[in-house]
Amino acid sequence: MNIREILEKAYQKKASDIHIIPGCPVMFRINGQMCAQEEICTEKTDIGHFLQELLTKEQFVTLEQEGEIDTAVTLPEFSRVRANIYRQQGIYAIAVRMLSATIPTPEELELPKAVTDLTKENKGLVLITGEAGNGKTTTIVSLLHKIAETETKNIITIENPIEYVIPHEKSMISQREIGSDTTSYAKAVKAALRQDPDVIFIGELSDADTILEAIAAAEAGHLVFSSLHTNRAEDTLHRLIDIFPEHRRQQIRVQLADVLKGIVAQCLVPYQQAEERKALFEIMSVDKEIQTLLREDRISQIPSAMESKKNVRMQTLDDALLEAYMKCQISAETAVSYAFDSERMKERTKIY
Repeated sequence: MNIREILEKAYQKKASDIHIIPGCPVMFRINGQMCAQEEICTEKTDIGHFLQELLTKEQFVTLEQEGEIDTAVTLPEFSRVRANIYRQQGIYAIAVRMLSATIPTPEELELPKAVTDLTKENKGLVLITGEAGNGKTTTIVSLLHKIAETETKNIITIENPIEYVIPHEKSMISQREIGSDTTSYAKAVKAALRQDPDVIFIGELSDADTILEAIAAAEAGHLVFSSLHTNRAEDTLHRLIDIFPEHRRQQIRVQLADVLKGIVAQCLVPYQQAEERKALFEIMSVDKEIQTLLREDRISQIPSAMESKKNVRMQTLDDALLEAYMKCQISAETAVSYAFDSERMKERTKIY
């Protein structure tokens, strides 16, 4: 069986990920669960054929030298996939993330209006957060595509790897990949400031240097999108600040209060009436009260402030879970298991 046949089966079963290790049944991740495909078993020789389709000669040399490599590739007549190839016990294994052939619209993703409205900002920092595999990149690319369709902008993305190829539409889009086009996020963001950007997308705020460059870009008047692997707005702020030494944290808090426009934390949960997971969102839009709480290091009070403003472009994830439960979209058990305050959610779901 070749790689395309495996991908086609994964697509038919609506798998999000594929895991291939020679000598073992191929595993698909479906609705968040690993499922063995007993009828598909690969050998070491199969992996060699798969790598020929997934990697260029230069990438294969890098793989041989480094022992792992990330790539994204468009397979003709199929779709685009992201792959991580790595060496384990002396042989290569592959993890593949299935990507959509087309960029979904915000409407198709059912993004709340408060999220899509972030595309109307002229400058500042917008963060989309959540656990790995919860669709952060898809959400950001959907928002960037909306900007490209409706406005004349210069959009620069810095990614590792490039997952979606965004059409130019009305805008001009430069997509740079770590490794082949630049050496690091921080270096590429600094360079982007000299490329007359309107919008910058940074794949991940993974270190202090990249965070500082992202803040600098937002301070310079650009609209910056990025992501982190955090589950709540409060956790995101702590992560951004705590990466710095104690003596610098107050300065970072003040800078973030000035440039931050919003944090959107998304979580995929199983819906009762669907055979797939759907996204629920925590939304923190930055207003004067949020700015004050951030500047004064009262971040722990932000969730309460958000809850009090849930009809004003804000909501906590627990409120989103409760609303989905009240609409009979998710079960009480799901609401409780995904809630941050599970004991309170137990009480809240009993009321309705």
